Amino acid sequence: MTHYGLMKTITISAFKAHLSAELRKVRRGGRVVISDRDTPIAEVVPFRGEDTPTLGIRLPDAVPFEIPRSSLRIEHDPVAYLLEDRARR
Repeated sequence: MTHYGLMKTITISAFKAHLSAELRKVRRGGRVVISDRDTPIAEVVPFRGEDTPTLGIRLPDAVPFEIPRSSLRIEHDPVAYLLEDRARR
């Protein structure tokens, strides 16, 4: 855990283990940054009511990515092969 002023950084597993305690801190005005392998992924902040900006969804700026069709022909069903392999173990 790391503290930056009133903001606390905590791992996902620690947040899950101490969810109620962390949410009580947020309710009192604190902020919690949740990290995954030292990379911040989410921030839990107190709810501010109707004046809180709503979460918006925007489309990506780039042209949509299209997956090219493959001409690869498969002679055997990969799922059947997987099930056969698992049955041998």
